[in-house]
Amino acid sequence: MAIVLALLTAAVYGVADFYGGLATRRARVLQVVAGSHVVGGVGSLAAAYLLAERFIGRDALLGIAGGLLGVVGVALFYRRLAAGPMSVVAPLTAITAAVVPAGWGVLGGERLSWLGWAGVGLALVAVLLVSLSTAEGDGPDSPDASAPVTASVIVESLLAGAGFGGMFIFLDATSDDSALWPIASARVVTSTLLIILVVALSRRSKTPVLPPDRGAWLLIAMAGLLDTTSNTLFVYATNRGQLAVVSVLSALYPVSTVILARLVLGERMNNRQSFGFVAAMSATALLVLG
Repeated sequence: MAIVLALLTAAVYGVADFYGGLATRRARVLQVVAGSHVVGGVGSLAAAYLLAERFIGRDALLGIAGGLLGVVGVALFYRRLAAGPMSVVAPLTAITAAVVPAGWGVLGGERLSWLGWAGVGLALVAVLLVSLSTAEGDGPDSPDASAPVTASVIVESLLAGAGFGGMFIFLDATSDDSALWPIASARVVTSTLLIILVVALSRRSKTPVLPPDRGAWLLIAMAGLLDTTSNTLFVYATNRGQLAVVSVLSALYPVSTVILARLVLGERMNNRQSFGFVAAMSATALLVLG
């Protein structure tokens, strides 16, 4: 069950990233992050009220701490996705988001069979392969074609992944009974801080607080709802399985992003990404057997 939930986490999170990346091309990064957190916050509060068994203060604080790290990760990730090169940003972020919580789980005493470790290793390879930008689609007018790989690109991508990984660690530390309240608490606090930041920066730069493009709001809303849904699925997955396994499978989110890029934007997959899909399915089978 944990493996199924982890794969659903990856699928939903990848779709959220696709919408978030599109929204960032039509609005400022902070507007996208703040808007998606507000939308996701409303949904998570309603879900927590209806589904959680009880509210635990400690878990709420853990959720807030994880949420703050997640905000840093999302802001850096969307910023780098919009500027490129995606071929560097995506794999660095995805691998770091998987390795950080997986390493934490192992340090915490989690143990896997040799089949399980083989599955983890193969899944990391799959994350790298699937995340690579489609070389066939990178024409001279593509943002990736001219975006240089600088030290800031590498550092921000690694920090984005570490932010996601840290958020996963904090969410894993919460108890089953309060599931969803940690996410809801995090959304309330982070949404408030982000709104204050957006308003302050807008007044300083004399720019609109809200995105002028109405079409961007639909993308922002979808990104927020799906991102919160993926976090919820992750919490349930870690409550039923090992963090090392769940975090690595959840990091396969570029799979759904690449599929949507193919179906919606017409981007073509190269051989590396095709091998990545095969590796992802094989890794899942090994983890199930292990």
